[in-house]
Amino acid sequence: MFNAVFVEGDALGEAMFMGRGAGGLPTASAVCGDIIDVARNMVHGSTGRINCTCFDEKHLCRLEDMLSPFYIRLHVVDRPGVLAAIAAAFAAQNVGLKKVIQKQMVGDKLAELVVITYHVSELDMQMAVQTLKGLPVIKEVCSVIHVEDDNVE
Repeated sequence: MFNAVFVEGDALGEAMFMGRGAGGLPTASAVCGDIIDVARNMVHGSTGRINCTCFDEKHLCRLEDMLSPFYIRLHVVDRPGVLAAIAAAFAAQNVGLKKVIQKQMVGDKLAELVVITYHVSELDMQMAVQTLKGLPVIKEVCSVIHVEDDNVE
């Protein structure tokens, strides 16, 4: 049994390729697959394997426009009124506090403060951190991290 493919091209003109086949259905399937590969390569201007074409182009949002909760860890002076000053600094930048945890540090009369915020923009958070760094009761802003899952406890 022989199989053949007839093609017509601008430079080539008419051409027929033929050869021994492996039998009706297996050969027909292989020939059809080859024709589909050639057509796909022509559409994509490629030869051989092409990457997946099923993805749509996505546009990245600007970091300033992204809202997320944040985790902030601070070293602060351990005395009355400090928490109020910190809360006021966050509030001035429209940053709401979801959770605040205070831990006593050994020596130096310092405390570690961990704050988890509600959803807030990156820009508002950066401005709040700058305000915090200017407070005399803040010894160090240790960490400022985006929180992926806001179900943090």
